[in-house]
Amino acid sequence: MRLKHCNWRGCQRLVPQGVDFCDEHKQADMERKQAYIKQRDKAKSTVKGKQLAASHMAHYNHTARDEQANAFYHSVQWSRARDYVYSRDLATCQVCADAVTDRKIVDHIHPLKVAPSEKLDKDNLWVLCYRCHNIKTQLEESIKSHPNGNNKLAHISRGWWQRAIKEKIK
Repeated sequence: MRLKHCNWRGCQRLVPQGVDFCDEHKQADMERKQAYIKQRDKAKSTVKGKQLAASHMAHYNHTARDEQANAFYHSVQWSRARDYVYSRDLATCQVCADAVTDRKIVDHIHPLKVAPSEKLDKDNLWVLCYRCHNIKTQLEESIKSHPNGNNKLAHISRGWWQRAIKEKIK
C-alpha cells in the first residue's frame, strides 16, 4: 500500500494514497468546508445588484426574447464581435462618454429584428451605458409603434440616435 502525508498543513502523519487527511484532521477539514460554504452563500446573498441583473437577464432570455435572438446572443460570433466593439470603443458609452465597466452593453444601431443582415457588422455596433441603452430602447419601441416604424428603424443613423438620446438625457 502506497502512503503519503496528510494534506493538513504541517501534519507529518502518513495516510493511504487516495485519502486526504488523517483521522485527527478529517473532522477539522469538514468544519472548514462547512464554514467556507456558509460564508460563500452569505456573500452571494449580499451582492444584490449583480445577482438581480443576472437573474433579470436569465428571466428575460427565457420569457421575452425570441429563440433566434437568444441563440444569436449566446453564439461565439456575437461574443467575438461584442468583445471587439467593447475594446474598439474603449469601454465608453458612445453617447454620454461614461465608462461602461459593469457589463459589456454592445447595442445594434439598427436593431437585430429590423436589420438582421447587419447583426455582426462592426459599423452597426456601439457601446452604450445602461441609461443611454434604456433611452434608446424606449425610443425604438415608440418608433416601432408608428406606421412604417421598422423601416425607419432600419435607416436611422448613429448621429441621429446620439442627438435623440442626448435630448432625452437633458
